[in-house]
Amino acid sequence: MKTDDHASGDNDAASATDGTVSDRQPQTAAAKWEAFRETAQRKIKLYMSASRLTLGQGRWVAAASLMGALSLGLLTAGIVAATGSYSVETASLTAEKAPQVVASTGTETLDPIADIAATDMTDTDDRGELAANDDGAETTNASLMPARDADETGTPAISADNETTIAELQPAAPQKIETTVALKSGETLMELLMNEGAGRVDAYHAVAALRSYYNPRKLRAGQEIKLAFLDGIETADDATENDAEETASSRLLTAISLDPDIERTVRVMRDGDGSYTGNEIKKTFTESYVRAKGTISSSLFLDADRAGVPPRIIVEMIRMFSYSVDFQREIRVGDKFDVYFDRKFDENGVPVMEGNIAYASLTVGGKEHQLWRFKTKDGVWDYFDGKGRSMKKFLMRTPIDGARISSGFGLRRHPVLGYSKMHKGTDFAAPRGTPIYAAGNGVIEIAGWVRGFGKYVRIKHANSYQTAYAHMNGFAKGIKRGVRVHQGQVIGYVGTTGRSTGPHLHYEVHIRGKAVNPLGLKLPTGTQLAGAELKRYQAKRSQVVTQMAAAPVLTTVAQASSASDDTKAN
Repeated sequence: MKTDDHASGDNDAASATDGTVSDRQPQTAAAKWEAFRETAQRKIKLYMSASRLTLGQGRWVAAASLMGALSLGLLTAGIVAATGSYSVETASLTAEKAPQVVASTGTETLDPIADIAATDMTDTDDRGELAANDDGAETTNASLMPARDADETGTPAISADNETTIAELQPAAPQKIETTVALKSGETLMELLMNEGAGRVDAYHAVAALRSYYNPRKLRAGQEIKLAFLDGIETADDATENDAEETASSRLLTAISLDPDIERTVRVMRDGDGSYTGNEIKKTFTESYVRAKGTISSSLFLDADRAGVPPRIIVEMIRMFSYSVDFQREIRVGDKFDVYFDRKFDENGVPVMEGNIAYASLTVGGKEHQLWRFKTKDGVWDYFDGKGRSMKKFLMRTPIDGARISSGFGLRRHPVLGYSKMHKGTDFAAPRGTPIYAAGNGVIEIAGWVRGFGKYVRIKHANSYQTAYAHMNGFAKGIKRGVRVHQGQVIGYVGTTGRSTGPHLHYEVHIRGKAVNPLGLKLPTGTQLAGAELKRYQAKRSQVVTQMAAAPVLTTVAQASSASDDTKAN
């Protein structure tokens, strides 16, 4: 090997023998430091610009933080190498993988990054396995490279000083979350979705898709709504610089499901393109008839409920017989009831909804009242007795449900005025807000405040009949002078306006301007079937009777105990 002798100042020349390269005369410390600083500044600026363009501002800041610790160690090693004497030693590196170290001339500027790598590089075999360094400690090539450098396979290398594993760097898999929430009073559907974590734009489009099948404004407080989300997905559907709460904290809304009524389900699903689509599912029910009967021991409502009759069917029974039976004065212990109605069942055989009454009977004081449901030729449903007469009378005897008679028709001592005065009607005591019905078809003559009557309604009927309703708490929607009403329509609610000592309905009936006792009035019946219509009704009635004989009975109420048949039911 050829050797060169170099002399400088008073220093002796150094020789190189046996394959070694002679030590060069070191430059001054200041010159080396200046050369290193300028080169390092250029490379750092170039690295920062390139990485910022590649990664973007946000990710570049994160990467810079990760590189900080490693860069500090590399910089320290560079300073030591630059300020110390420089020498190049032979290294046992493979020809293909080892970096080549070339001695420079005295005027050549060194690459600081290459110098640091060459100075600190430890011996490794060609497989990249562990090798001992000068201190006897073990290290790997990976520990000498920046954490974001890639190996030959393109996989980012992880610094040995960084305890974060590759698995920890991977984002967590999105989780599917399903929940059922109830709409709060005054809360809109969109507010509910956003309160549960949905983004504003997602919530808006989901509600818009729902409107094609159900109006969200019809939702009421307490309505249960099922929601599905994907959690752990970064979303920024409508985020702006000033709207940070809509970013990564939002969940991804994937489905909405609600039951507007017992017969259908409305759903909204998120499509693959991010849009929302709604659909409606009609539920299928099986229908069959059931029968319930029993004996009254306290009241029709309580005893029918014990027999398994749903409340809606009981109320319908009361209305059916309210034209011919006074439920406040005539019902007694020992009276009987029988009802046959249809019911809808779900796929599990659980009753979910009641239909209509096909037949009902009520035995009061030994007299049986029977009614069958029948659709007339004009398409109207009504209830008829065994002779084809409509259950409806010209006027209802009691235009209110569940009330007791607190004062009858006739002369009495007025509870407010304190002297005897003719009481021209019947008082029905009931809780404030109890619905009041129109006793018959007619036209409203008065709807407003009338002196001691308070809020007052008077209806003109056919055949010179009039009915009046006083002390109301308020009027039903649309009730005003000149409006035509039908029998059984709600016209107002029980109150205590005017000269009144408590909530009740004062009810009057007038014939040609003269007040008569509403409870003692003999009223004409309604429709009478005849001819072919009567024959069709009789055939339908016979069919119902045959079906009833085979229908299952829900239960039977126990007979009244020792109470006398003359004892009035509560």
